[in-house]
Amino acid sequence: MGGIVLHAHDTPFHRAIRARRLRITGWVLLAAGLAGGTATLWIETHNAEQVLDDTNALGYTRSMQHGMGVMMGPIGSILTDWQTMLTSPTGQALIVVACAALLAAYFFRVAWVVDQEAQDRRD
Repeated sequence: MGGIVLHAHDTPFHRAIRARRLRITGWVLLAAGLAGGTATLWIETHNAEQVLDDTNALGYTRSMQHGMGVMMGPIGSILTDWQTMLTSPTGQALIVVACAALLAAYFFRVAWVVDQEAQDRRD
């Protein structure tokens, strides 16, 4: 008893088709995320111009880390390193891939739940 009726045709055959479509959607999203992450990395690294600013000025990084360590302790230094990593081209590509992987995992999970419901109805 119970269960969620997603379509008017709630048969094991339709559930299997739905689960298969959800898995295919998950794989397509995962592939698109990897392609998007690769494209982001390639575009950001090939179009990046070296601009002289505070982050790459001589000695700035060391003084910034020292100041952060004095004001916020070791956690402040770790957070600054994470921020620097996430704003780099590699970090941006990893964010794109991670978001696509989370979205694909959602579709894989829903497909698994649909399969489990079909299995429970058979038992």
